[in-house]
Amino acid sequence: MSPVSIEPIQHDSVAEVGEFLHANLNSRFSAEFWSGSLLHRWAQQQPNHGMQLRHEGRLVGVFCALYSDQALNGRVERICNPHSWCVLPDYRRHSIGLLLPLLKQTGMHFVMLTPNPNVAKVFLGLKFRLLDDDELVIPNIGARPGFGRHAFAESQRGAVEARLSGQARRDFEAHSGFPWLHFSAFGEGDDTCFVVFKRMHWKRLPCAKIIHISDAQAFERHSHLLRNHLLFRHGIAWSKVEARWLSRRPRFAVHLKRNQPKLVLSPTLSDAQVGDLYSELVALDI
Repeated sequence: MSPVSIEPIQHDSVAEVGEFLHANLNSRFSAEFWSGSLLHRWAQQQPNHGMQLRHEGRLVGVFCALYSDQALNGRVERICNPHSWCVLPDYRRHSIGLLLPLLKQTGMHFVMLTPNPNVAKVFLGLKFRLLDDDELVIPNIGARPGFGRHAFAESQRGAVEARLSGQARRDFEAHSGFPWLHFSAFGEGDDTCFVVFKRMHWKRLPCAKIIHISDAQAFERHSHLLRNHLLFRHGIAWSKVEARWLSRRPRFAVHLKRNQPKLVLSPTLSDAQVGDLYSELVALDI
């Protein structure tokens, strides 16, 4: 067999990569949707869209990547999110060659949020660590009213945006175009929390799967406002959240273990600092 080549996925290859992923990884997403999912500008510097494997000019494998600049504890951290590792069967022995160039990029943290168990083992062998897998399901039924004079809870996009400033507003603006995301701002006066969630079902009842919390302390102070709002305005019975983002377990929360492994490679980031918002979980609605 003639040699294969491994090279970065640049903009002029994105459409072909989309067609490849539609044909070989998940046909539920159109080729155009796959291509569009790679083009979100969440980082000032976009070195590539992942890596591609070619044989005699033909695309035979990809490992995609999303990049983001995230403000964490007063610092801007560069994060690379590799995802959608797909190599044709005859070329699987070259698969690791797609990963290693991504990991050799300096000045970045790396997160993997949707690996299957076998892929997770590969990453653990490369010094990634598993994120805490505790999840909490919080009943919105029975939340104490507690509406003070200046308390509020909003979920209309215009009203949410009007309540936000600083990083929370930037996060909203970066994601407001995703139709599968829902947003809420709640709190009292200037003490505001911003959350992003997806709608799902748990125990056959509507559930808000929270994928981003702007301020864990504000969430803990005012989550009753959100829960009442979700229940009475939207008919959502449960809220589901990763426990690592909260400092304490809410009352009456049901404790679960997440089935999906999530991993990080970073010398400094804590589990609580690794989020889902700037990732394939949003770009691909998975």
